Amino acid sequence: MRNFWLISSSILLVLLISGLTLAQRNDDYGVYYVYYNSLVPVYKTLYKIAPFFEYTKVAEYNWKRPVTRLVEIRKPKNQEPSVILIHGIDPNETNGEWTNYKKYFIDTWKRCLPEEYGLYIFVYPSLDIPLEESAKKLVQEIQKLSLSTEQKRFNFYAHSMGGLLLRYALQDTGFTNYVAKIIFAGTPHIGSPFANLIVMNKKILKLRNDWDFLKMILISTNLSGIFIEAPNYTYLQYGREHPSIPETVEFLNFASLITNTNEPIVQNILKTEPFSSVAMIFLNSVSRVLFPEGEFTKNDGMVPLISATAFGKSKIFEGFDHADFILSDIIVKNAIEFFYPIEKPEKVLWKN
Repeated sequence: MRNFWLISSSILLVLLISGLTLAQRNDDYGVYYVYYNSLVPVYKTLYKIAPFFEYTKVAEYNWKRPVTRLVEIRKPKNQEPSVILIHGIDPNETNGEWTNYKKYFIDTWKRCLPEEYGLYIFVYPSLDIPLEESAKKLVQEIQKLSLSTEQKRFNFYAHSMGGLLLRYALQDTGFTNYVAKIIFAGTPHIGSPFANLIVMNKKILKLRNDWDFLKMILISTNLSGIFIEAPNYTYLQYGREHPSIPETVEFLNFASLITNTNEPIVQNILKTEPFSSVAMIFLNSVSRVLFPEGEFTKNDGMVPLISATAFGKSKIFEGFDHADFILSDIIVKNAIEFFYPIEKPEKVLWKN
């Protein structure tokens, strides 16, 4: 009888361990869907939709989510606060953790930030894991980093939805003690109507006279990797409320505004990554069709100016777009100046 209970207990333990391993595997891997018309891919989503296009089949694929963690890029060589980068929603992370978006983000900061300053990036599954969960992990990672480096405070540069994630982390009163300064770079504080367009049932739009144009835009931008229908775009919807920014936190908004003049646009394309710049300029032109009048016409290609500057002080970069917050040396060097201001010597008044 005793042997029976020992064997039963062993089997139960194995089943429990197997169950935990399977649960972990489910957390690590997600599913995405690709709609095909014959052999041609038409649309990509993280959940099944009511298709607004012709298709012949839908295929299901597994993808590995990025591991939520703080990645060290460069150890600090001084006592100044290190820089923590937080990326935004990354529609291409179904293809792998280290997308061009993250690589460009890191490369620009490595190029611009002097070597004596520490540099890290917070990586997290941006498409379908709730921001509240990722924010808790950010708090834990910063606490561990503080213990390992003996740095008490850090500067945060949060791009796009990364700024919203940071706002959730700031609700932890202990976390705010680790914050030196924050830059919200192109953060949609009150959302973006483009996100509303992504998550809505597209069949409603068939009543519009410009439906064929909108349909072409949605399909082409989806296939080119500018967006993928995913749960976390609901965080970016215009009108959605997010936790407030504590009054004790020093922060600055970086916002950009695509202009109609050709010279800044050409210079921007030449100095940064061409595909991203062209895509943002294209989306800006789309916004003028969707919103011919009103506050949404002023935007960076993704986020309206009114949303990026909704709270606190802001610095506006005219002639730049949403991708430039991670691509432009000019913008990143402005961020560095905010984080580490150079003290100007006081003027000495000489008297005879």
